[in-house]
Amino acid sequence: MSLRDILAIATSETASAHVLDCAEQLAEQGSGKVTPLVMHWTPSIPFSGDIWIADPWWSDMLADAQKRVEEEAIKITTRLGRNGLAAPSEVSLIEFGAARSVIGLRARHADITLVTRPDGASSSDSQNILNGALFDSGRPVLVVPPGWRKAEIGRKVLVAWKPTREAARALGDAEALLTPGSEIAVATVDTRPSEGGYGPHPGADIAAHLARKGYKPQLFNIGSAGRTETQALLEQALAIGADLMVMGGFGHARLSEFLFGGVTRDILTTANLPIFMSH
Repeated sequence: MSLRDILAIATSETASAHVLDCAEQLAEQGSGKVTPLVMHWTPSIPFSGDIWIADPWWSDMLADAQKRVEEEAIKITTRLGRNGLAAPSEVSLIEFGAARSVIGLRARHADITLVTRPDGASSSDSQNILNGALFDSGRPVLVVPPGWRKAEIGRKVLVAWKPTREAARALGDAEALLTPGSEIAVATVDTRPSEGGYGPHPGADIAAHLARKGYKPQLFNIGSAGRTETQALLEQALAIGADLMVMGGFGHARLSEFLFGGVTRDILTTANLPIFMSH
């Protein structure tokens, strides 16, 4: 396993406990270290009409936010340090509009970044953090659902397969989490043979690729049977006891996904197991 330099983005010890637990698990499995990036949003400067107002209280708000984020960093570093898993923590006040570039830049310098699952389809705080880590880093991301309980990751893996660049990239990156004993299920939904894309036997080519690498994959060509594609994939993950889902990050244009939803966004906001993504 080569995921040894793990970046965990946290807002507080309590709110990000599931992300920290998952980062600890990866570090234990791979003899790695966790760097917690403890962040808080920069307080907004008051705005009136066409001008920014020099609010005398803003500097106090800024100092208070900095104090709070530093206090949380101490708690988180202490927590991770109990098991010898902590690299030096980093603290950052980030402007909401600059989050993607700031987080993306930092995430480029880690093997993987762990973030919390977005709360909904809107452009929430957690979605903004995920966007930076996924789209602006060139590195994989592990999205951790609230309430996740510490357990080994990578024993039983569901690969949500589509013949896209993003899905191939995600699967290749996820091999750093796999072992020869990993059980891998390749799943497609409502697929049909085609000359390109899936080929004459949907999913068979990627399953054969995994078999050549020493794994023993199972192939599930699932019929939706009145379910959404998201429901079909998540129910299959539950049926096999998957501890991880691997999928490409937003195969369609991001604007289209934002406006109309999409399988990626649906899974991100509803899945109860960690989602490994690359873009």
